[in-house]
Amino acid sequence: MHPRFLKITLVLIVVAVNIAWLGNNKNKKLESAITAIDTLTPTFKKIGKKYNRFYNDMARYIAGMLPENGCVLDTALLNNLAWKQYHDTADINWKKYYTERVLTLREWAYDEMSELNTKRFKFFYPFSGPDVLHGNMFFQNADTSIMIGLEAVGKVPLQNTSNKDSVNSFIKEANDALYAVLNFSFFRTIAMRTDLKINGTVPLLMLLLERTNNRVLDVRGIQIDKNGIITADNLPNKKNTRVPGVEITYCKSDSTHEAKLYYFSVDISNSGLYYKYPEFMLYLKKQQVVYTMLKSASYLMFNNDFSGIRNIILKQSKIVLQDDSGIPHNYFTLNNFKHKLYGTYIGPIKLFGSKQQPALVKAYKTDTLNVKPLNFGIGYKYHVGESNWVLYSK
Repeated sequence: MHPRFLKITLVLIVVAVNIAWLGNNKNKKLESAITAIDTLTPTFKKIGKKYNRFYNDMARYIAGMLPENGCVLDTALLNNLAWKQYHDTADINWKKYYTERVLTLREWAYDEMSELNTKRFKFFYPFSGPDVLHGNMFFQNADTSIMIGLEAVGKVPLQNTSNKDSVNSFIKEANDALYAVLNFSFFRTIAMRTDLKINGTVPLLMLLLERTNNRVLDVRGIQIDKNGIITADNLPNKKNTRVPGVEITYCKSDSTHEAKLYYFSVDISNSGLYYKYPEFMLYLKKQQVVYTMLKSASYLMFNNDFSGIRNIILKQSKIVLQDDSGIPHNYFTLNNFKHKLYGTYIGPIKLFGSKQQPALVKAYKTDTLNVKPLNFGIGYKYHVGESNWVLYSK
């Protein structure tokens, strides 16, 4: 990896900057929603019932954030020179990332999905991998988030060691894993499956939650039983676990309202949902109304092999926020969704050149007066001015 990009990725993801918002009431409300953790004077705030604060301490540590008062981690971890350097670089670069990208995306969500500003809801993010980063930017008020990918669940890192080599290795591997999502806005599934060496997605989920102004309260392994109900399992996952997952309990740094993040490592093609893991299909149907995001989804739901998950999304979603790699535009039209168009649609990248959508081309050309500009890049065409973003609603 080029040193310049490695330095960028050491940021590790979002927050830690005090920003003075001036102007109208909307900006004041937005400030309240996205105030960053003050990493210079961290204080552990006890909330509700007792939690093992190891999880919050470790999440902050792997995010490169200073420990809160009373940290329970081994002092050898905190005194590790590589980690101290990592912290210094991470805080500087996260402030930059926060001001240059996070505020822009969250303000867009605040304006364009205003119905979600004052309510709690269930957020659904299939084909997400460990990208809680963008989920939290657009749907930060969710009290339940369900994420799905093929990447392994993994476990909490550095639990039984403070070995210098282990820490140094983790820092390098975390940076490598985060490189794509920080620079291109998406995780590369193939690369994640072969190169994810940092105990699976769990460390990334913990890290990204902390760097998006949250506090990790609890982490537990879970699985889905034959009735489509979540049951407990221990991390790391057992070989006989049919649908391995993790449940992370967290809250906003300035709130006591608890939220749950669920990540499942499971095949959601028709073969997976109907034959290999029918219990997971039951679980999804039990979720009822959800708010869905699809981003960099490899155009899988263009194919009949993924009609099952496509139908669940169309049936159970109140809104779907997506780029053109999600569900083809004509399916939303047939299912009585309204739409709002943002940015520009100039077709897919070369890798997916056969997935051109004439219906979406027509919509952008026909509704020119209603197409809003997009001041950020998203999805496979991650450069500003090339991206498309569509909000479908029932």
